[in-house]
Amino acid sequence: MSLPNFNLTGGNPVSDQFLIKKIKTFHDAVRYIHNLPYGRNKNPRNIASIIREGVGTCSTKNACLKTLAEENEIHSISLNLCIFSMTEQNTPGVGRILDAYALPYILEAHTFLSYDNERYDFTFPGNSEKLWEPDILIETTIDPDQILDYKVSYHKSILKDWIQRDNIPYTLDKMWHIREACIQALAKK
Repeated sequence: MSLPNFNLTGGNPVSDQFLIKKIKTFHDAVRYIHNLPYGRNKNPRNIASIIREGVGTCSTKNACLKTLAEENEIHSISLNLCIFSMTEQNTPGVGRILDAYALPYILEAHTFLSYDNERYDFTFPGNSEKLWEPDILIETTIDPDQILDYKVSYHKSILKDWIQRDNIPYTLDKMWHIREACIQALAKK
């Protein structure tokens, strides 16, 4: 891993949660977060809650690590948001849902870390593959506080434009329902 490593210092909410668990370096925190199961958090607005809940999504896991770096004065790691064409090939587990709606893909928002022109994804335990990377259509940098309302709003605006541009036979609400079914399928994997 070529992400910077550093000792965690106390006095900040996320750093303190790691230190309570006897996790003392950034690389140890990365391994801990990466090994957490994929799943939605009950309180995603409290980024440290993933440590207590023991699960996380691409947004909460990577935003937690970005926040941890910021709390420890490491500002060279960015939190990125991309839109990619999600398929069974780049996101195993969603094919059955896409097939049921005769969609070859769905536009998905994904959050990951970036450092020194390299992308890092700690979403799924034991898997660092970035199969989605070749299918990125749009990428931007965001702040950890943008992983909820902003990300959803941005994602829905992209879906709305796609539906209109490509004459997709679904409403935005239906497309969001299909997307949620894909996410649920990933959580069950």
